[in-house]
Amino acid sequence: MKILICTIVRNAEMTIPRWWQKIKHITEHYPEIEFGISVYENDSEDNSKTLLEECMKEAPNYFSEHLLKTEDIQTNFYRSVVDGDRVNNLAKARNECFNQVEDLSFYDYAMSVEVDCQLSVESLKLLFHNIHEWDILSATSYAPPTDYMIKLAQAQGVKFKVPFYDHWATRLTSDEDMWDNKITEERPLFQTPLSSLNPQDLVSEIDEILPLYSTFNLVCLYRMKAIIEGCRFSGYSEHLQSFDCDTTVICEQFHQAGYNRIGIMPHVKVFNDPYLQITSSAVNHKYN
Repeated sequence: MKILICTIVRNAEMTIPRWWQKIKHITEHYPEIEFGISVYENDSEDNSKTLLEECMKEAPNYFSEHLLKTEDIQTNFYRSVVDGDRVNNLAKARNECFNQVEDLSFYDYAMSVEVDCQLSVESLKLLFHNIHEWDILSATSYAPPTDYMIKLAQAQGVKFKVPFYDHWATRLTSDEDMWDNKITEERPLFQTPLSSLNPQDLVSEIDEILPLYSTFNLVCLYRMKAIIEGCRFSGYSEHLQSFDCDTTVICEQFHQAGYNRIGIMPHVKVFNDPYLQITSSAVNHKYN
């Protein structure tokens, strides 16, 4: 199996060293898989460009193909917000990871790995073992667990579960605009309070896959054949006739192209951790 790791970067000097160690470890831990890497960075105001250039000096030791594009194009910088300009920028950046590869057909899958995620490399074996049956398959992303969350659950007498993170990209059906939120005529799109439903509540086994309409969740595998045929990230949804999460729209395009097998693995946990709050030992903990 051949996998192209794709990562986009902006103002990520804090997490680039951890990300680089993780993806190097992925190539070492799964020697039966041939990995390439494509990285795109734009408009960073910190030391991201220099750090990435240093990483690429090592890349030939780990990757059969290694590509880095950096540029300054004066785009607006956003945090994690629901915004049309933001998703257009993100879509263009993610697609650059494909555009700079001369021969995408060399790869069986593309794997997005967000630069600010914390993950267990060993847990990815469940994704790699099952991906051949799926067109898109992702881990499941969670917010960093805190002592307060754990103590609050204990005080309430309930079992602690780490809070789900990627509410906008992840949808059970095509008639949702966010996780577990049905579209209604009474309210604007993307305005409903976040659902409390945890993906772990929808599966019973640690290796179970939950079929759904769309996913991303920081670590996500895509069948390359669909990408070669034209499926791409986009900030505009034909289905909703609106701007939308760029990582949902590529799933929409997969469906339109007949690639309908999309799923997440709720017990393959990755964490949105831009501020390095979670240690490796905490990631390896079997959160329920």
